[in-house]
Amino acid sequence: MTKYARYLFAEIVPTLTLAAALLGASLARADEADFRFQGFASQRLTSSSGKNNFFGDTSGNLSADYTEVGAGVSWRPHPQWLLSGQAIYRRGGASEKDGVEPDYYYAAYTPWESEAGHLTVKLGKIKVPYGLYNDMRDTPMTRPGILAPQSIYLDSLRQLNQAASGIHLEAERNLGDDTFTLRFSQIKPNVRSDNTFWAFLGNHNTFPGELYSRDNEAFAGQLAYDHDGGRLRALISHAQGAARYRPGVADIWNDGRLDFKFSALSLQWNGERISLSGEWARNNFKFNIPGRISPVDIASHDIGDSWYLQGQWRFAPQWEGLLRYDVNYASNHDRDGTAYAADPLNGGKPAWMRFAKDWTVGVRYRLDRQWLLAAEAHRVHGTGWLPPADNLTNGQWAPGNTSPYWNLFLLQATYQF
Repeated sequence: MTKYARYLFAEIVPTLTLAAALLGASLARADEADFRFQGFASQRLTSSSGKNNFFGDTSGNLSADYTEVGAGVSWRPHPQWLLSGQAIYRRGGASEKDGVEPDYYYAAYTPWESEAGHLTVKLGKIKVPYGLYNDMRDTPMTRPGILAPQSIYLDSLRQLNQAASGIHLEAERNLGDDTFTLRFSQIKPNVRSDNTFWAFLGNHNTFPGELYSRDNEAFAGQLAYDHDGGRLRALISHAQGAARYRPGVADIWNDGRLDFKFSALSLQWNGERISLSGEWARNNFKFNIPGRISPVDIASHDIGDSWYLQGQWRFAPQWEGLLRYDVNYASNHDRDGTAYAADPLNGGKPAWMRFAKDWTVGVRYRLDRQWLLAAEAHRVHGTGWLPPADNLTNGQWAPGNTSPYWNLFLLQATYQF
């Protein structure tokens, strides 16, 4: 906690203060500004069956490896300006190494705002506008369960798909009980995490180089419709970008490129006691890495669908139940992975790494506005969203050493302030 607090006040707060000065905010009026401080602390207990580890040493164990602590500030020095940022500490096995990182930080300018809507521009590290939950899954209190639906919001690729540096435009228009919101972002994704490398390339021995991203090669957009204050919601989202492969020393491969596209349709209905949600996404991955020594290139192109159906039932004032069925396919032409496993070029990798089908049952209890207790059980077929970094053999991602059928149990306590 001492390291976390030192990072927060040494990095985030001075950054926001400097930004305010650059924006011409009047420090003389700082005592009148809207300044807020918020945060949370969460501890998870996790156990999994088979050989599969999920963010820690969880196979056959009740692991306390996963911890989240976040704190942020927001300051409105002027009605048209908002400065906001949050730092987060995560510890979760090899996938979330013990450390603090900026979760988001941005300066927002709203040149127009009225009862009819608003227009806002944000600059900084921002949440990627995608689906129902991507902009709110940074804290346990705002997720639909302990885990967000992994078919759409993979925790193993969180550093790639949750937030990115760039510029964000939001335009909102209110028409009676209806609200239309258009969001567009030009971003630079973070492709340097180990899980992203193993998900894209799979083996550091085969590919000793590194992944990196360039400016102006990634975009995200979303059109959202809300009726009656969010009672009915419909969204269309799209995100696309590219990662580059930089060869290592004595590498047998040349510079390569990986392109990825995600498109999603989202629907949600919120009643007094029941919420029903469903999302469908199409995921498009294409990469080509030319050989340096031989004329053979490594290339692939996969288009796969993912979707889930989810029901939430607020059966008592402080209680909520969750039921979800969640499906992910890496390739629509090979949904069970048999063709992939039979291809000798894939080195005997198992079929079950190419999909995941997950039944989830959960319950949440809110003691008060600050405390949340939750429990969740998953029955999973396939390892499509299993984090590679927690399931290595001799330092390499060996999916053949995982189990195709496995259970996942989670308990979580969260305090927000």
